[in-house]
Amino acid sequence: MQTSRKNGRVFWITGLSGAGKTTLARALQQALPGSLLLDGDELREALGASRQGFDAESRRRLALSYARLAGLLARQGATVIVATISLFHELHAWNRANLPGYVEIFLDVPEAVRRGRDPKGLYAGNVRHMAGGEVKAELPLAPHLRLTGGESLEEALALVLELAGEPAARND
Repeated sequence: MQTSRKNGRVFWITGLSGAGKTTLARALQQALPGSLLLDGDELREALGASRQGFDAESRRRLALSYARLAGLLARQGATVIVATISLFHELHAWNRANLPGYVEIFLDVPEAVRRGRDPKGLYAGNVRHMAGGEVKAELPLAPHLRLTGGESLEEALALVLELAGEPAARND
């Protein structure tokens, strides 16, 4: 894992809907002052992509846009946290080859847990082009860290910080 501070770094938190990507990303942002959070849902809105499709090709193009933005910011020295589904092997490979200090965190949370959380009601309705459903999800082949949802948020955050070589979060 390349972790050049000069170039910044990118924490790429991925998993299916309801896995807890945004929750972990926000906790990590609080633990790493000055870091930037790029959340997939917010990025889609900010980039005016909310009208784009949710089919595999649209998702792939959008994910590459997220990755390029994260890379741009990291090359300027920022610590960037990206929380996005983006389950494409091609993208994971691109990220490893092009993003400075890339750390891939895969939230491999069981479907029953994701369904229980379901903050957007995606599992309850007839959502078309849902990743992991109609749109095939290519689960990361070699993430730097794989979390299964059995960890508390504090435990998950501690594992991410340990992986990044950061001291554990303080409770001041």
